[in-house]
Amino acid sequence: MGAPLDQIREGLPEFFSHGDKYGRRLPPKKRVPVKDQADQDLLSGSLFTFEGIDGSGKSTQARHIRDFLIRNGHPVTLSREPGGTPLGEAVRTILLSETPPLSPLSELFLFLTDRSQHVEEVIRPGLSSGMTLLVDRFIDATIAYQGYGLGHPLPVLETLNRMILKSIRPKRTFLLDLHPKTAFQRIRKRSGSQNRIEQRGETFFERVRNGYLELARNEPERILVLDATLPEEEITRLITTEIRKFLDLKPIQEAFHGSV
Repeated sequence: MGAPLDQIREGLPEFFSHGDKYGRRLPPKKRVPVKDQADQDLLSGSLFTFEGIDGSGKSTQARHIRDFLIRNGHPVTLSREPGGTPLGEAVRTILLSETPPLSPLSELFLFLTDRSQHVEEVIRPGLSSGMTLLVDRFIDATIAYQGYGLGHPLPVLETLNRMILKSIRPKRTFLLDLHPKTAFQRIRKRSGSQNRIEQRGETFFERVRNGYLELARNEPERILVLDATLPEEEITRLITTEIRKFLDLKPIQEAFHGSV
């Protein structure tokens, strides 16, 4: 039937042989296939992702870092998931609206549809041209929200993400960690209404937060955990310090109301 189905079949044995009945244990890391390594060699840009539960401030930080890079004369594109493309924005509207009702599996495949289009239309072309990309939510959100939050088997999610991304990997992921109770206080202060995802309550977001932290424990070399209760400018300073390790930036310009 072809390669995509073969990749799904490859992921299923891991689901049945690792972890509990929900597949909550991450599958072992695999070596990058030769064809994916060749693809990776063509991607000269840099991808940085911003993660965290709703209300953590990740979107705000992504905008601060975009502005910082622009002031330093560094080409940058800020995008988001769901969204980032015309199709993605239409999918985002469906996902965050209260109607129509969505089953957990329908929700999962809408998120993956959004990602597939986003990767092919924005991320892969951007990385191929040497662009620096900042993405507000990416692959870790799927694992945290649909895996740990809704109980979809993690090995299957990993396989589906590999099919979409091939060799694409973030250079660094900034995880803004926040207790759900504090997050909901921020959300209520920000706006009186909650979207479909936010309406799932604190218990759901506790599972999502725990999922994010488990991902960070498994990939400390990629995921940097940041205390989202720190002052906004301090978080920005920590992120810009980290990004300078990967990008050739000119003498420092201010990132947030002051020098960093």
